[in-house]
Amino acid sequence: MKYSTTTISITPTFKIKQAGFIQQTEEISRVHDDLNARIVSFQQSDLTVYLISCDNLGFPITVQTEIKQRCETALNKKCEVILSCTHTHFGADPKNENYQNFCIDKITEACVNLVYTDGDLEYSYLYESYDEVGLSRISNHKANVLLQILSIFDNKKRVINFITYNCHPTIMNGDTPFFSAEYPGYIIKKLTTSNPNEFFTFMQGADGDISTRFTRKSQDYDGVIHLGNLLINKIHNSLCNEYTLLPFTSFCFSSICVPLTHSLAPLDLSVMPSNLSPRELETIEVGIKVRNHLLENLDTLDKEVIVSCLKIGNIHFIFEPNELFSFYINAIDLENSILVCYSNGYSPYVTGFDDNFITYEKFTDTLSLESKYNLYNTVHALSKS
Repeated sequence: MKYSTTTISITPTFKIKQAGFIQQTEEISRVHDDLNARIVSFQQSDLTVYLISCDNLGFPITVQTEIKQRCETALNKKCEVILSCTHTHFGADPKNENYQNFCIDKITEACVNLVYTDGDLEYSYLYESYDEVGLSRISNHKANVLLQILSIFDNKKRVINFITYNCHPTIMNGDTPFFSAEYPGYIIKKLTTSNPNEFFTFMQGADGDISTRFTRKSQDYDGVIHLGNLLINKIHNSLCNEYTLLPFTSFCFSSICVPLTHSLAPLDLSVMPSNLSPRELETIEVGIKVRNHLLENLDTLDKEVIVSCLKIGNIHFIFEPNELFSFYINAIDLENSILVCYSNGYSPYVTGFDDNFITYEKFTDTLSLESKYNLYNTVHALSKS
């Protein structure tokens, strides 16, 4: 099995607005910490696969498709590309055409020029609940907060680590006037510094109902450092645990297109609890505006989403574009599956089957119950494939 890794900067070199908060309307150029694209590639005789994790809110699927087509043309061979995003709210606007082209050019060039190592590969996998960084951001609601680590070994030495943690990177305030990779970028930088012979990448899990709203001590970069260090310590401790190595001699890739239908029934505000936090009330007001915008632009709602699975040994990496609530983790077998969101494009929140609370997320979730069942069952089927 051949493998390769690299990290490139996708920090914009021109003024552009951020994306993630409604107040981010001004173009900026100030950079606090680099925005990166981390690339892991595996190659076997008939297929090359690229797993790309970008410090961005979420690119449209057209960006992923263009990178795939360019790689196949340049290399004259079949490629599969999964473009995932960490969902930082302080990256560059992913809808900006100039920035899309900037990233497509840089990522494609990096993928095409990768140098591969022919390794004797094995893997280890662990998972555990960990909610000191992220908790449910909805009062009176329990979320499933999960840390998962898939490590790849070459000749018994750990060379690649996939870190998946399902918590929104929204520690800092929405008025933050600079670009930042937030806590995912911070932990990757620190882990790489302390483990210079290993490659680390971060993938965002099903975090629709999870954030730092009730765990952060401050909404600035000091807050990022505080919570980032908690997660780093947890990851270090986990990597020191005993592990079992299993062979990684091949991989397989599959995708399923899931058609979507929508239901835009009015939400009953009378069921809104009386003990919501000020931040929850504030976001609900924003949610009402978003819902009205959706009602006026029904043609923009997704007609379908692509759900993909990369099977590494016995581990199923399942990639999906929505901001899924952690309820959808129930669809996978945690012993052998990792659910990654903000991949194959970017799509809105999807709450659980019978979540009857009123939150910002409910206003942006337009999927019919039938479509939610279809998404859940697709993820479940891929977890068992």
